[in-house]
Amino acid sequence: MKFTFHVSPSIKNNLSTQRIMKELSLSLLVVFVAAVIYYASAWGADAALHCVLLLACSLITTFVCESIFAKIMKKDIKTFLKSSFGWVTAIILTLMVPVNMSCYAVIIATVFAIVLAKLLFGGFGQNIFNPAAVGRAVILQAFTGVSVGLISQATPTTVIASAYHWLPANATVLDSFLSQYGGFAGLALGTYPGSIGETFSILILIIGVVLAVRQIIDWRVPVVYLGTIFVLTAVVALITGIDSYNGIPAFIWYPLLHLLTGGVIFGAVFMLTDPVTSPTSASGRVVFAMGAAILTTLIRLKANLPEGCLYSILLMNMFTPWIESCFDGKQLELVKKSRIVCACLALIGLAISFYAASSIQKVDTVPETAAVVETMEVTL
Repeated sequence: MKFTFHVSPSIKNNLSTQRIMKELSLSLLVVFVAAVIYYASAWGADAALHCVLLLACSLITTFVCESIFAKIMKKDIKTFLKSSFGWVTAIILTLMVPVNMSCYAVIIATVFAIVLAKLLFGGFGQNIFNPAAVGRAVILQAFTGVSVGLISQATPTTVIASAYHWLPANATVLDSFLSQYGGFAGLALGTYPGSIGETFSILILIIGVVLAVRQIIDWRVPVVYLGTIFVLTAVVALITGIDSYNGIPAFIWYPLLHLLTGGVIFGAVFMLTDPVTSPTSASGRVVFAMGAAILTTLIRLKANLPEGCLYSILLMNMFTPWIESCFDGKQLELVKKSRIVCACLALIGLAISFYAASSIQKVDTVPETAAVVETMEVTL
């Protein structure tokens, strides 16, 4: 066994795991309460109650699975539950699923998230993949068509990916899309049905700022992730030559369209910042976030999926040990190395933008299919 020891200076951090998880849980519950209020006012009490029921199913399943595991491992159940923080995974997973999702689908997804993605690795702090992302992937692959029929309106990512190929070419086409969701303001405020907690972009950004100021999350991760997506999609807008919109240049409105649709903002604030499945060094987190942004853009524009955030997170989780090994050591001495790696990733990202822009066909007429998409699909 090799031990690596570095002498002082060292930085002392007064943050505890309990405090981080407590504030993160409160932040997630704020988003959930906002979702319940929205669905109650816009879609009725049944939709709001179903949101609460989904969260209850996920939480109960989590506590049952972790209690059984603690019993098998001969650990005190109460102590184990307090230190496992399984409820955080349950809340995140619930916020990621559409309000139309059935309870049994959420229960099965929670079992996969808690048991296979977390407990079998040894529990909290030892898992490789983000547990909530694994649970969401199970729903994506196995329960896409499962619905309780509360809401039939399609999500923005489903419509723009299937009907507009992620590239509306002019103001008329863009208006035909935005009018279904209240324009850019509606996309930002989250006043449309989708995954329970992912639609409230402005609220999530405000919470992200608060968490970053309180050092609960590393600000570099969401800033680099969202910033990289903005730059890459701006390049696509410039290369394809799509039109401006109400005086707003295409290299502004088109990246905003990517940021305000789907789960990229939710993923940036609550998932990519997961301290267990992301690198520990600042340089490593920057590389981690850039890689996730490049994959998200590539999957959105070129893959047969409406969204890329989920798979980009899971793919970058696999690279976390390698990133850790690359940036292990004295951080000040690794600044040059991290700059070189980031420059290489930037070139790769630009190459992908050029490739996507040259191979995507612009949609310059309002597609007929845009008005008939009625199935509520996944968004993350």
